Amino acid sequence: MKRYLLQLIFSCFFAISAQNSPFKSFDVVIYPEYYFSGVMAEVEAEVFEASLPLKLKFQVPSNTDSVFYVSGNSDTPEVEEANFSKEDGAAFLYKEITDKKFRIFVFYGLNKEGTRRSGDFNFQVNHSIDDAHIVVQEPLVANNFYFSESNHEEFKDQHGINFKRIHVNNYVSNSVKSITFNYDNPTQDISISSLQKNAPNPQNLSVPQNTSPIRHKLPLWQPLVALGFVSVVVGGMFYRQMNSETDKPEQPRAKGKFCTECGSKINPKNKFCPNCGEKI
Repeated sequence: MKRYLLQLIFSCFFAISAQNSPFKSFDVVIYPEYYFSGVMAEVEAEVFEASLPLKLKFQVPSNTDSVFYVSGNSDTPEVEEANFSKEDGAAFLYKEITDKKFRIFVFYGLNKEGTRRSGDFNFQVNHSIDDAHIVVQEPLVANNFYFSESNHEEFKDQHGINFKRIHVNNYVSNSVKSITFNYDNPTQDISISSLQKNAPNPQNLSVPQNTSPIRHKLPLWQPLVALGFVSVVVGGMFYRQMNSETDKPEQPRAKGKFCTECGSKINPKNKFCPNCGEKI
């Protein structure tokens, strides 16, 4: 009888916790050396409308370079560079969420020793989540890939790239779930280069002119076709931000609609992009 009562108490506790979660879904996908020689983490989440607006505190890697927040739909996304701050050796993004669905793109560094690569990600959010997912993409250029979570699921995308996924069930707010990965990269290459070499029409993945890398020394535009329209906008802003940092003082945070060809901000009334001339 006593055991039954304890089970009932725990069941009620988790039921209450589940009801208190403001998130309908919360996924983090980590891309090591996919289209540049570092790591991109993509957060995709959906908030219950009754929980809006929602104050979000989300941990990002301490060596984070840039963070972008994306709202709106895939046809007309709104992208803004997001601020993050460091506290006691960790870094955090603070953001008031007013959209049911949103994405966050985090660009950060990868540890390298010769051909050896290693990275990590600390999952920490200031809200409970019923069932979050952390996914790591295994680079096409990787040998001896190791993922710290033995209970992971595996699947492939349309390009044959392997992914490893774990469920983070009944996540407790502000707790930390850490994952690590490591592998060898004997070619010193990135995954998108391998995709380009095997693509039926390599010209479809060509890189626009004048996109020489600035900070990361990476071909920023190559993989954006594969990652989708939203990533085109984010990648465009990331590239433009790096250029502006070397040539000009810090620019105001950008927010609005953007050209799908070059990533430049556009006026909704424009029929053509003022930067590249592409038809809107």
